Amino acid sequence: MNRFRTLCVAGSPSRGSHTRALVAHVGGLLERRGSETVLADLAELGLPPSDPDHYWSPEPHPVARAREFIDAVRASDALVLGTPVYHSGYSGLLKSAVDLLPRDAFEGKAVALVSHASGPRGSAAACEQLRQVVKALGGWAVPMQVSTVSADFTDFADGGRRTLDEAGPVHARCAELADQLAVFTRAMRGADGRMDDPADGPRTGVAA
Repeated sequence: MNRFRTLCVAGSPSRGSHTRALVAHVGGLLERRGSETVLADLAELGLPPSDPDHYWSPEPHPVARAREFIDAVRASDALVLGTPVYHSGYSGLLKSAVDLLPRDAFEGKAVALVSHASGPRGSAAACEQLRQVVKALGGWAVPMQVSTVSADFTDFADGGRRTLDEAGPVHARCAELADQLAVFTRAMRGADGRMDDPADGPRTGVAA
């Protein structure tokens, strides 16, 4: 199986969020499809705010954590972007992280979009907004997207991390999303589907 790298970005400012659980679930499904995945939880990374003075600069970002995040995006073959829904839009934390990236950061990459809303299922608007961001950065968002609500998850009373309910209706959509991302990533990496061995590529400090 041709291996590929996926960076899974959880864009919620809340630690242990539903968004993180959703992104991690998709990441696990991608690993079954041949991906090496890294989870970047923005609630834990402590990235600096976007700096307009650096936005057009060709120089490396002056903050090490920002450089690590940018390097992780560049080193990936594919991405999963996950966001909570605030006022029918994606999170400011994810926006600030995306604004750290150079304008070609998603060039040649397939991107999966997922979102979580605490109320009635209606978080699709945030994914649609992110499609424009992906396009602006040179990437291609796969057709399938996944939106969740709190009832789609299992919460553990003992403090363990919440997980997506695999018996629920959303799991099948997540599996289809992972299928699309894997297929399109391999297609975009070349007609023969060849990719570099993940062991040969650069490593970054970005992790859950």
